[in-house]
Amino acid sequence: MSLDKRLEHCGMTKHENDLLFKTVEMHTGGGPVRIVLSGFPEIVGDTLLDKRQYLLEHLDQARRMVLLEPRGHNSMYAVFLVKPDMPEADLAVIFSYGEYCGYMCGYATIALGRFAIDYGLVKGVSPETTVKIQCPCGLVTTKVEYDNNGKTGATRFESIPCFVFATNLKVDVEEYGQVQYDIVFGGNFYAYADISQFGINFDTASIKEIIQASMALTRAAALSVKPCHPDLTSASYIGASVLYDSTRMECVDAVLKFILVYGDCHVERSGCGTGCCGFLALLHRKELIKVNEWKRFVNGKTRSQFTARVVKQVAVKDTPAVITELSGKSFYTGECTFLHETSDPLHFLEIK
Repeated sequence: MSLDKRLEHCGMTKHENDLLFKTVEMHTGGGPVRIVLSGFPEIVGDTLLDKRQYLLEHLDQARRMVLLEPRGHNSMYAVFLVKPDMPEADLAVIFSYGEYCGYMCGYATIALGRFAIDYGLVKGVSPETTVKIQCPCGLVTTKVEYDNNGKTGATRFESIPCFVFATNLKVDVEEYGQVQYDIVFGGNFYAYADISQFGINFDTASIKEIIQASMALTRAAALSVKPCHPDLTSASYIGASVLYDSTRMECVDAVLKFILVYGDCHVERSGCGTGCCGFLALLHRKELIKVNEWKRFVNGKTRSQFTARVVKQVAVKDTPAVITELSGKSFYTGECTFLHETSDPLHFLEIK
C-alpha cells in the first residue's frame, strides 16, 4: 500500500482527559484569525463580559494554549464563540491575544461576518447579508457580500460609538523626549502620535524600531493618564499605541499610513480596524474629515488596506462620538485540529 493510501486511514488518537480542539483559520490583510469551533472548555457567565472574565480567570492556561507556541505564535489572534445575551445578536465572541482579551477587533469582525454565513450560523441572502455580532464593546452590525452562487465576499461593519478622550497631551517618553499624543476610543483606548516625533519613518525604520517607539509611548501614556469610558469602565485603560504619518493628513485625498503595536510587542498586520475607527473619530474632532467622506488607511509596513468613513455623529452620555463604517476582505487559510496530551508537560511557550 502506498504512503498516501496508508495516511488516508491515519489520525490522531485522543486519550481520556486530552484537550482536542478544532478551529477555522482565516486572515484579514495578513492579520491572523483563529476561530475556535469545538473542544474548548465551556466558558460560563451570565453576560458576555462575565464570560470574558471567566475565560481570563479560570481558563487562562487553555486560552494561551490556543494562541501561543507550539500551536500558535506571539501575534496570533483568537476568537472564542459563546452564546449571546443580547437577543438581537446572531452570535457573541470573545477576542483574545496572548496576554489578554481585548474589547473589539475590527479585522477579526470582518472575518467573522463571512464565517457566520459560510458555517451556517446565519442564512445567506443576496446581494448582502446582515450579521449581528455581540462583542465585548457592544453590538456590531456587519454586512457581507453574498452572490447568487452562495459565495461570500467583502464585509463592512458599523462600529460602536468612537470618541476622542483627550487631545494634544504631552508626555516624556524614555529615550525619545517629549511626545505629543491623543487618546481615542475606537473599540479599545489607544494613544495616537506622529511617528516623526520618534526620529523614524515607515520607509526606513525597522519593525524593531517601530515596536520600541510604540511600546515606549504606551508605557508612558498609561502612567500619565487613565482614560474613562462612560459606559464600559473595565475598558478604561490604554492598551496600545498608533503611530501615524501626518505628512498629508490634511489632504482630502490622502492615504493615511499608520501602524499599531499592542499587548507585549504585537505588530498589527492588517489595516487595523479599531485603529481606523479611532483615527476617524480623531480626524472628525480636528475637522479634517466630514460625515460620509471615505478615507483609505494603509498599514505602514505590510501595506494592507481598509477603507472607512464617518457615518453619523452620536454621543456616549455627554461625550461627543461618531459611528464609523469600515470595509475590508478576509480569506480562509484552513481548518485545524489541535491536541494537548495530558502527559505533555509543555502547555505553551511565551517567548518575549
